[in-house]
Amino acid sequence: MITYFSWWYYDEPLYLWRSIKIITKKFLSSFSIAVLLRTLFDPWKKDVVYLENASLDARFKAMVDNLFSRCIGFVVRIFTILIGLALTTIVFVLLTIGFIVWLLMPAIILVLIISGMRTIQNGV
Repeated sequence: MITYFSWWYYDEPLYLWRSIKIITKKFLSSFSIAVLLRTLFDPWKKDVVYLENASLDARFKAMVDNLFSRCIGFVVRIFTILIGLALTTIVFVLLTIGFIVWLLMPAIILVLIISGMRTIQNGV
């Protein structure tokens, strides 16, 4: 019985907590948030117009196109970062709730057994 509680409250929680950290890191890295932050102002899909010996009008159009490409890249990356952080937070919270339920499960089962016995004893 002692080894069971040692496993339930010492060995397995260490394993579960390590697993929670690994899953959260993997989930966070799947969104590549560090890369998205580094390239936040880069053009979308590297779509850049280069003009060398062009007229002033063509250079202005190229500048507007490049600026628009950077704005699109910024918006897409910001939304991806926000969604990635939100989903990672949700996953972490759910896993932590599962961890807490794991720790409380023996007590919950004991309370349910006692409650059931009282219900049977009282005839309700």
